[in-house]
Amino acid sequence: MKKFRILSIDGGGLRGIVPVSILEKVEEFTGKPIWESFDLIAGTSTGGLIACGITLPKAPGVKEAKYDLNYIMNIYKERGKEIFPPRGWLANKLGILSDARNPKYLDKGVHKVFSEVLGDARLNDSLTQIMISSYDLNNNMPLFLKSRSSRKNPGQNILQYHACRATSAAPTYLPAYEFEYPNGKEMPHRLCIDGGVFINNPSLGALSEFSRNAHEYDSEIIKGEDIDYDEVHVLSLGTGTYSGVITASEAKSSGLLFWATRISDIMMRGVNKATDYEMLEMMEEGNYLRLSINIPNEKFSEMDNSSKETINYILDLTKKDVTENTKSLDELKKWLSKAGLMAEPKLV
Repeated sequence: MKKFRILSIDGGGLRGIVPVSILEKVEEFTGKPIWESFDLIAGTSTGGLIACGITLPKAPGVKEAKYDLNYIMNIYKERGKEIFPPRGWLANKLGILSDARNPKYLDKGVHKVFSEVLGDARLNDSLTQIMISSYDLNNNMPLFLKSRSSRKNPGQNILQYHACRATSAAPTYLPAYEFEYPNGKEMPHRLCIDGGVFINNPSLGALSEFSRNAHEYDSEIIKGEDIDYDEVHVLSLGTGTYSGVITASEAKSSGLLFWATRISDIMMRGVNKATDYEMLEMMEEGNYLRLSINIPNEKFSEMDNSSKETINYILDLTKKDVTENTKSLDELKKWLSKAGLMAEPKLV
């Protein structure tokens, strides 16, 4: 029986190293590149960049990925500081007032990195179907940029650069992003911010996309007008959330400066947990797996922290909680096996 497999990747800035690390383990178990294992890859914010990066072909029409996961990982390790330039202690103190009135970072760095990585690739170029989420302020609505739609509507076959900039324009961190995307009666001129403001974990959005448009995915699990959900499998990868708590005195007495530095993580944590609950309720038992990490130390929890110390801390925590954790690995192997993705043992 053919199966339909969805990969969902959360937003979370430079903590994108978490899902990339887990995907390395997935490739180890399956013996093939990620794009070959999944029928639909959905990403929000940094997850959108990963979705595009791992499905980008070497050349138009070539069924081989341009980048491997090691390359994607090095974008975070080596070029994260270009997107989020680190500040010294004094510069950070002086920047607090500026940050209250302007985005914390200019878009010069993210433009350079994204344009060099993605080049002139378009949504239609992806090796498997992708879906990238953003929020359009001009139309005041969620915006899902999908290769399925762009393959039917040439005007929607936008540069992957536009999709990645739109989904990663995190409020307070980076400026909103403008581009053209026609869709029916909606205003085609888009003014977009990070999709994490409403769907940081895009797994439910991806499942809804397939459920509504299953026939366009040409899947063998469709029986007449019905979908055999026993054969739909979703792997949802998080980027980690800070597991500390805000005290009652802080919650009751704090103002704009306190909440501005914390609300994004709280919002994403709530959205992620709500989506996780909904997916567990809706999906067949064993067909949905969520893997992520909890970050106990607030010092290393910021999405824009590009220091080597933080990168190494998050990578070590990912090993401890997921990629070298017996329980997590057993869950992953079980999911891959049920999804028909585990590589056959090699005969010696």
